[in-house]
Amino acid sequence: MKKRLFHRGHNIENSSGAPDGWKTSINGHPVESKLTLVKKSIDWWCDMKAFMPPEKFEGVSTQKQPAEQKVEEYRGFKLMNDNGQPNEWYVILRGRLFKGSPAALKKHLDAVIEKMQQQKR
Repeated sequence: MKKRLFHRGHNIENSSGAPDGWKTSINGHPVESKLTLVKKSIDWWCDMKAFMPPEKFEGVSTQKQPAEQKVEEYRGFKLMNDNGQPNEWYVILRGRLFKGSPAALKKHLDAVIEKMQQQKR
């Protein structure tokens, strides 16, 4: 049974049922590979107007391995670090993003909290 897909103006079909048996033609170049790689070749052609065979995309991963996200609670605020770099922590305070080292963020939060407490008195 043939499977057919339509992706960005290109018909892609798989008549063999094999995972790497997807075929199409991009600007006169016959292409056969895994569906994701064929789609990447089509996307490349549509975006860049340059032919790139699916084999070129085989070693390239679209999803990066996520770095370990770190979250630290400090006086009711969450200090976060998404990429593991030492000075790339951030906190959102009153809808504003503040970035820096944990010590600098804590110092800033202490100053803001102290100022808020003085205004309440």
